[in-house]
Amino acid sequence: MNHLSTALKNLKNNFSFYALYLLSISFVITIYFAFTSFSMNKVMLEKISGNGRVETMCNTISIFLMAFVIFYMSYSNRFFLRRRTKELGIYALLGYRKSTILSLLTAENLLSCFGAFAIGIFLGGLFHKGIVFGITKLLNLTVNNSEIPFFNLNAMIKTACFVFAIIIILAVSNSRFLFKSSLMDLVRFEKSPEKQTKFHAVPAIIGFVSVISGYGIALDIFRGRKSIWFTVGFYFVGMVTLVLILFGTVLFIASFLPYAVQTGKKNKNTFYTETKIITSPNFIYRMHSNSKTLIMLTLLSAATLTVSSVMALTLYYPIAALSRIAPSEIECRIENENDIPKITEIINRYSGEDDITFLQTDIYKVTSTADQLPMEYSIGTSKGDADNEKILRNMGFDCISYSDYTAILKAQGRQKILKQFPTLSNNECIFVRYQPASGKDETGCTYPLVINNLEIPVTVTMTTLNNPISFANSVGTLVISDDLYHMITENAVPETKVLSINGNSITGNEELFQALSEYLNESPYLQGNSHRVHEVVSLNSSTFLLIGFLVVLFFIATGSILYFNNISAIADSKSDYDILMKMGYTGRKIKKIIRKQAITFFSIPFLFGLADCIFATLVYKTALMQNLLKNSIILYFPTILAIMLTLIIYLIYYCMTVHTCCKMILKK
Repeated sequence: MNHLSTALKNLKNNFSFYALYLLSISFVITIYFAFTSFSMNKVMLEKISGNGRVETMCNTISIFLMAFVIFYMSYSNRFFLRRRTKELGIYALLGYRKSTILSLLTAENLLSCFGAFAIGIFLGGLFHKGIVFGITKLLNLTVNNSEIPFFNLNAMIKTACFVFAIIIILAVSNSRFLFKSSLMDLVRFEKSPEKQTKFHAVPAIIGFVSVISGYGIALDIFRGRKSIWFTVGFYFVGMVTLVLILFGTVLFIASFLPYAVQTGKKNKNTFYTETKIITSPNFIYRMHSNSKTLIMLTLLSAATLTVSSVMALTLYYPIAALSRIAPSEIECRIENENDIPKITEIINRYSGEDDITFLQTDIYKVTSTADQLPMEYSIGTSKGDADNEKILRNMGFDCISYSDYTAILKAQGRQKILKQFPTLSNNECIFVRYQPASGKDETGCTYPLVINNLEIPVTVTMTTLNNPISFANSVGTLVISDDLYHMITENAVPETKVLSINGNSITGNEELFQALSEYLNESPYLQGNSHRVHEVVSLNSSTFLLIGFLVVLFFIATGSILYFNNISAIADSKSDYDILMKMGYTGRKIKKIIRKQAITFFSIPFLFGLADCIFATLVYKTALMQNLLKNSIILYFPTILAIMLTLIIYLIYYCMTVHTCCKMILKK
């Protein structure tokens, strides 16, 4: 028997059945080869990793990536082995030995993996080139593309060895199955379900309560320092919450859902319909036979949604927060008046446009005799947070005039928010908060200011998060009336002089910022919005890229397993659908039943995963991210975008599944 020719003929005759499998493992190998090529790309690693951080991440993620590929291909192999056990039983009846059947299966895996390897290497090379191009454009790197080969030989060898190792693993797995199964087992295995999971009211209730308890603990994070997350310990409570949700998810899917459907059968009016009388028993049977698979898919969906959502939020939030951390395009302290002409000269040299505004703000430190003062009165360091110094700044309010405040906001392009600010009298002020109020709001508070040895009380008429000056140069900013500001300037010296520079022609000019940094001896007081954005992207791009490899694999695996699982269920029930058609069910009704069955098993992992993702993202955002912006739906836009992308991918797989199932059942 020529195993290779027989295997090739089997693949050719069943190409439509194996097409998605071949496509899926091709995608998996594409991602693996692209990742391996990137991790071996010394030119890129030298550009984006100066301390070995990216290399360490590559090695760590590589382990997870390999484990994930092995798991996915093992599951896919098990699925196709289950679909072909009847055929293998016929081979055994014809006198083929199990070793011969194993050789045939191994030859088929060898051909499939070889085809996927060839496709994956080509697409992986394109993907790797695209990644290199994207990173060089994003980070403005200078890279000689001729030094980066389309096919990295070492990566090809590593990928080939890994694929060969998977083939051996699959062969060992197949041999264990074949030699443990009798002839009757092979013939009837296709119809044998997994070990049935019994469901009762008690485990169903326990599962429901466990999930709700986990979500309740997650919501407790909004109580801030009073929540158990801080009183007991963040990581301990996090582990308890994770265990409750995992345990609850298992019981909820295995017991509560089928129990609820079975209970619903008692309602005769809703149960005895032409579609529900078919779909409900089918759902209960599939929960019996596929509960383990559905639980695995739910956890996989939760991981996919959570990782992608957190990754999107982690990149977007720091960039959004830069509107407060560094609101001006360029900002620096003036230590010497002679620096202003030189700074202006450097700016003009790199811009050559006349749309640039130079605004100098003199900040006066004013103390207060109030018994209770906001935290902004004393927090911060004298050398700027960017320098990581621990020298406490002098306590007091950083006072600026209302005119300077509005002028800077206009120069920064924030004219719209000026409408909300009231006109100030001498005994009124606007207080700029460091972060949103978590409890006490300073509006209405009166602070006696010590000005020229006099106590002049001012009342906070409004608090705002729209700081005009970066936190490196001013914390605890108090906007006072122009008259009161002039009173301070008569007998006091400014503690800080800040120059704010804005204009479209200098936006994103990294060369200009570096020239200023060199002139100012890399002063920590030099801040720039575009520069900080560039820093955030540079520091996080490689991390998100590497995690992105895993997220793409999660998408492929989850969608493919759902596809294969539904195809298997429909194929097992083909005779039942034949009976329904003989009973008078039209093709339209059959399609409706198929759509309902498929949507149930697509929606359960997605909806559970979505719930886990929402609560995990809220905990992550509240506890682990610095709160500089008000909670707004806009801040969660990247998370919503990630969820919508996942939903679109699920819908694509769902449409493919329904189309294939309908074609399988209704073909003439």
